[in-house]
Parts: sequence; C-alpha cells; structure tokens
Amino acid sequence: MLQEIADRVFVDLDYEGANVGCILTDEGAIVIDTPMIPEQGKHWAKTVSELTDKVLYVFNTDHHRAHIMGNQFFDAPILAHEAAWKEMANYKDTFIERTKNLFKKRTEIQKQFNQVRIVKPELCFSGKLVMQKGNRELHFMYLGGHTPATSGLFLPKERILFTGDLVVVNEHPALGQCNSEEWLARSRWLRKQRYELIVPGHGPLCNVDATEPVSEYIRAMRAKVRSQYRAGRSKAEAAVVISQMIDYFPYRPGEKSIIEKRIRAGVSRVYDEMKAIYS
Repeated sequence: MLQEIADRVFVDLDYEGANVGCILTDEGAIVIDTPMIPEQGKHWAKTVSELTDKVLYVFNTDHHRAHIMGNQFFDAPILAHEAAWKEMANYKDTFIERTKNLFKKRTEIQKQFNQVRIVKPELCFSGKLVMQKGNRELHFMYLGGHTPATSGLFLPKERILFTGDLVVVNEHPALGQCNSEEWLARSRWLRKQRYELIVPGHGPLCNVDATEPVSEYIRAMRAKVRSQYRAGRSKAEAAVVISQMIDYFPYRPGEKSIIEKRIRAGVSRVYDEMKAIYS
C-alpha cells in the first residue's frame, strides 16, 4: 500500500522483496528500487505513473535481485553505486534462471520471469552524489556494510534516509557479500545521526535504534564463527552456526530453508573474514 511519509515522498512496504520509494520533484520523480516479482514491478510502475508523468531516475540501492528486477518497467536511466554496475554487468540469463528457481513451488510467478531482462545502471557514483531537482535536494550516498554497493538516499530537508539493506527490520540480514566490520561501524555512525525517519531495505519504517538488533546479530555471528575458526574447524564444520542463528529473527512458515541458505552464505563470508584476520 502506498504511503506518503512526507510532502511528495512515497513508500510502499508491501511488495515481496525490498521496500520501494518515490520522491516527487518539480522536474520529475526519483524512484528508489523496483520489486523482484515482475507483476509487482509492473504494478509499481503503474502506481508511479499515477503520481507523475516523468521519472528522472531509478535508483537501485544495491545490485541484489530484490531491488533491481523491475527496472525494465520504467522508462528512465538507472542510477547506482559503481560497484552495483560492476556486478550487474556480469549478470547473464543464468541469473534470471536462479531467480525463477526461488519460486519452484509457485509456478504462476516462475512464468513471469520468462519476459524479464536485466537493465543495468547508466549512471554511477562512488562516494556521494548531491542532486538538486526543482526545490528538492537529494543526497545519494555510499553506505556499505551489506555489500560493496549498498547505498542510500538522504533528504536533508525532511531528514529522511532510505538505507537500502544496511538496515532491515525483524528479519535475518543477508551477510553473504558483507563486510561485517564495516557494517557494524556504519551502524554505529547511523545511530549518532539525527534522522526523523528511516526507510529500511526490508521491514517497517523505523528510526536509528533499529540498527541495534542487526548489529547484535552481526556481533553474534562474528563471535560464533570466530570460535569455530580458532578451534580449528573447517568452513563446512562451522556450518553448525546455522542452527544457532536460525531463531534470531522470525521467518514465515515454509521459509526455513531459504533463511538457512542465507545464514550459510553469511557463515561462509564471516569465516573468510576471520581467516584473513587470524591466519
């Protein structure tokens, strides 16, 4: 359901996958992320078209499928961090096939991906990009932590920050491409800021305090994997951590295997980090 969280600043938190947003300016709209499921991507594009007749840019907060699969439904250039472009430049048909495979038990959704194509960023930034459109000031900023591409959009007048997946609420964060130490550092930085509102990558609207459960999760993951590594256990043996982390956040019935796979990728990533530190 579309919500107006400030003057001409809209979000929809109900699509399957990541949260999306739309910011209207006197010159056109900035769209933040696009839904993963094609029919939902079309719905989001239609919703935006009812708000404005011009989209200036679609901003992808990172390169993961939950944020980019609906890019093709917008007639506008894609803007993202340069690391997202590097990742998406290598996406092949196999990437779409892997996405389809996430919906093996939902064939009606699988079929929707037959017409999907990946639309890559045309415009990239590295640290920060400040844009003035009409009377609206927009700060596109690297955040990191979750991936080397994770970026946010800050509206200084409203003091609203779209964080991408640096912040997720009430769900297991994805650590498979993370820099866990950077994620903790960026979360500490975020808690010192005075924002009116945070739009997280997943979950309900929140404030900076919502970063603490994610930080606790990452600290717990690091401690458990560190213990496994220093005890001389292999990465495969360290997978015992999965069962120790699975109930840290709630998950929907039928999603356990997906969450276990997400945790497994995080264990692997953090294990490599510990190996780099202690070897």
